[in-house]
Amino acid sequence: MIAFRKTRMAASLAGVMAIFATPVFAQAGATDLFSYRAGATFVEFPSGAELSQMESTPLNLLDESTSTDWTGDGGRAVFVLELAEETELSRIAFDTAGLNRDQKAPRGFTVELSNTSADAGFEEVLSGNLKMATNNQSFPFKPEERPTGRWVRLTILGNHGDDYSGFTGFHGYGRATTSGATLPDMTGNYDGASGWGWVHMTQNGNRVSGCYEYQRGQFTGTINGRVLNLTMVDTDSNGARTTNQGLFQLTPDGRGIRGLVRGLDRASRDSYAAFYSARKVSRNPGGC
Repeated sequence: MIAFRKTRMAASLAGVMAIFATPVFAQAGATDLFSYRAGATFVEFPSGAELSQMESTPLNLLDESTSTDWTGDGGRAVFVLELAEETELSRIAFDTAGLNRDQKAPRGFTVELSNTSADAGFEEVLSGNLKMATNNQSFPFKPEERPTGRWVRLTILGNHGDDYSGFTGFHGYGRATTSGATLPDMTGNYDGASGWGWVHMTQNGNRVSGCYEYQRGQFTGTINGRVLNLTMVDTDSNGARTTNQGLFQLTPDGRGIRGLVRGLDRASRDSYAAFYSARKVSRNPGGC
């Protein structure tokens, strides 16, 4: 499936830390372990949200862009994020600027962690309030009180008065405490019937290459943990070429891929504009 963009979470650690704290600005340069690029993805999100709807997808919270947002109904909203690895968190950060109405920004929130599963074993590690129109709202944990988990549950308790809620980023920093994230052999023939067309992929080591029907596309890429990072080149009927970047993960059932794609030109590189998905139908990659 290809869906194109139409528009454009002081801490409480197991009862030890204070319930509310004043955020400080996030430090630059650290790896965002909550990002799609790092292998994180939502396994639960508010009803009515669609990952493929690029103007409001929850994946906009994980795309490392402050110009894209999740938007949903006002009031309580619950997200569960699965990380690529078990992770010790040093801080969590939020972005709330860039919304079309500042009052959509979350106000009260809680964050819980689990090492059990996506629906059990959660303990609250953080709660507080967020400001409107403010990016890099960062909530650090003391070194001796850093929580560890694989699943992150974010609950938005309300907003600043709008009928709808939204924000532009949810970030987590720290270090992975395991190193088992991987993908199965990606070689095969994939059906992207809702827009991408047939996708033919061959894997050699941690590298992949192949082609797809849409715009006579060609791609090369690498596998990093459980993320497939592709450079994709489309050629239109006039011979003009467009280069895009795609970040792909397995679908929850393990039978396909889904990901975010953006252009690499100056006008497009700050946000992902399209959602692609395809289902594996054969281990034989075939060819375009």
